Amino acid sequence: MPLYHLVEMLLYVAGAILSAVLVVLSIVSYHKSGLKKLLYATTAFLLFGLFLVYESLEHLYSLDNPFTDIVIPLSGLAIILFFFLAVVKKS
Repeated sequence: MPLYHLVEMLLYVAGAILSAVLVVLSIVSYHKSGLKKLLYATTAFLLFGLFLVYESLEHLYSLDNPFTDIVIPLSGLAIILFFFLAVVKKS
């Protein structure tokens, strides 16, 4: 495995771990504060983590199919939408 593939995989793993930590922190913050906005941020962090896991699996196993071509842009759009809702939505 070339070095750049290893670095890419390590970045995917680090991003997925950070996303998982942010999901847990967001859930704890929601339970403490009760702010509904945090649910949107939690969903965005969760989707981002799943996106990174899917991307890493796609690169690892060369998953190139029409489903992948739809899922990747759709998940990016969903992540942006949930962050937008977390910022704009009234509590």
